[in-house]
Order: sequence, then structure tokens, then C-alpha cells
Amino acid sequence: MQLKADQLAASLKRGLAPVYLLGGEEPLLLLECCDQIREAAKAQGFIERELLQVEAGFDWSALRQASAPSLFATRKIIDLRLRTGKPGQEGGRVLTEWAKQPDPDMLLLVSCEQWDKGSRNSKWAGALEKAGQRIDIWPVSAQDLPRWLEQRMQMHGMQPEPEVLRILADRLEGNLLAARQEIDRLALIKGAGTVTVDDVMKVVADSSRFDAFVLAEHMLTGNLRDGFRVAAGLKRMDTPLPMLLGALLRELKVVEDYRLAMRGGEHESMVFRRLNIWQKRQLTVRMAAKRLDTLKLFAAFKMLSLIDRQSKGRAAGDPWQSIDSLLLQLSA
Repeated sequence: MQLKADQLAASLKRGLAPVYLLGGEEPLLLLECCDQIREAAKAQGFIERELLQVEAGFDWSALRQASAPSLFATRKIIDLRLRTGKPGQEGGRVLTEWAKQPDPDMLLLVSCEQWDKGSRNSKWAGALEKAGQRIDIWPVSAQDLPRWLEQRMQMHGMQPEPEVLRILADRLEGNLLAARQEIDRLALIKGAGTVTVDDVMKVVADSSRFDAFVLAEHMLTGNLRDGFRVAAGLKRMDTPLPMLLGALLRELKVVEDYRLAMRGGEHESMVFRRLNIWQKRQLTVRMAAKRLDTLKLFAAFKMLSLIDRQSKGRAAGDPWQSIDSLLLQLSA
């Protein structure tokens, strides 16, 4: 039987299947589904658990040995991690044979981090699905991410403002593991209740991903002192320069797009909506567009290109010193 990830909890309440096959390239959702199955199995008396990690040269007789009766006659979970979703001919044959006669005292949990069309349509996957339940896990789309974040926060009793969801969705770039960490941090520090933009910026200020956003804000406002301070902190944390440069480039392009749209006669409210500029940032973008003319923006893009080459060893100079120079240049 095939299930969706959000149907798993209800299915487990109705009873356990002897075999579970999970595949998908979204680590957090895959992990959480596996955790749900293991917890439900433990509650049903599956006390023992044996972990088998399938790598190159894996001996598939280990699966048969794992299924041997225990001296203590306890029920067992066999947690088979098939990362590639490709068991090979021997592995496919062993899994297909298992599916024909599953042991009621053995729960086979097969999880795959890579799950392409070939794996989904394979004979062994079909056999396991027929013997138990299969869950294909799909990434959360950018369009669905704000709703996913809202549901997660509501589980902690938090009621986020709409702008909070837009900030998190934009800055976390679809990284659900990072999203869960930030939500857990908010829940621990802020607690239940309404969550505002200010709450988010205070709580996650020590995250390099959010510090990159804070640095971009100082860059747009011309706040040189705080810009230098944040840049120094990012350097100390060995923040990946591609991520930081991407954040700075994105914010400068927003300012450039805003300037061009306003010069073209577009209505400002429509421009803010089209560029997804949330209300509390609108003044920052408006003032930056007045302060940074075409020549300054062009020079900034040129400087970012140099910093990118420096970070890759393709140009002379220290990229972090060049970032300071960029901040100085844009604060003038």
C-alpha cells in the first residue's frame, strides 16, 4: 500500500505493517517518518533493533542473519538504510524474497535517501509495497514552505505573523533541517504566543544564515560600524562566502529592481508586492534606492564579483577585507 507522509501517523494508529519502504531526498521528513514507525513499533513490543547500513560491498546475508530468531524471543525492528535506493541484483532478490514471507515478529524498515524513478518502479520496491506500506517523500515546495513553517510553529503553541513566515521561508531557502532548528530555538527562547519579526531577528541573530541577512541590512542602510561588527563575526564563524555573497547580491538586486520599476512609473505598492518586500523592510529599500545611484550599484556588483574570485583563489587579495571595503564604499 502506498501512503503520503502526512497519512503515516493515522495509519500507525490503526496498526503496524510488517514492512515499510520509505524513499525521498528530504532528510528531515525521511527521518521523522522513520522515527514515527520506530516509536509505534516499540509501543507494540518491538524491543530489539538492528541497524544495517548498505554500502559498497554490503553482504546481504547480514539481512538473513538479522532475521534469525532471538535467544530472548523478542520482536525486532530491522532498520535497513539503503542510501542510494539501489540494492543491486542480489539485494533486490533478497528483498523480494523477504516480501513474499514477512515474519510477523520482524518489522523491516527500509529507508532510501535517493529515490529516483528507477528505484520507485523496481521489482523489489513493488514487492515491499505489496507486502507492507511504501511512502514516497517529496520536498516541500517554495510555495508550500510558509504553510509548513506555520504548522510547525503552531505545534509549539506559537502564532507567527505573516511576515515572520516570509522571512523564514526566504532566508532558510528550503532547508527543513535548519528550519526545524530555528523553530525549536524560537520555541525555547520565545515560548508560546504571537511571534513578531523583531522576535525572529533577536532569537536567530547568532545564526550565520541570518547574520548574512543582518549584514545586508546594514549595507543597505549605510550603517558602517555595525556592518563591520557583523562582518567580523561572520569571519570568525568561518561563514561560507558563497552564501554570504549570495545574500548581499540578492539585496542589492532588490534595490536595483525597485529603482528601475519606480523610474518606469510603476505603483510603489505593486512593486513591493512583486519583489516580495515585506512591510518593515520597505523603508529600508526606499531609502537605499535614493542613496545608491546606478554608478554605486554597478561598482558594488563589480566588487562582489571580485570578492567571489578572491574567495576561489582566482584573484589577489583577502575577500574579507574586500567585504569591509564594499561596506565602506556603500556607506559613503
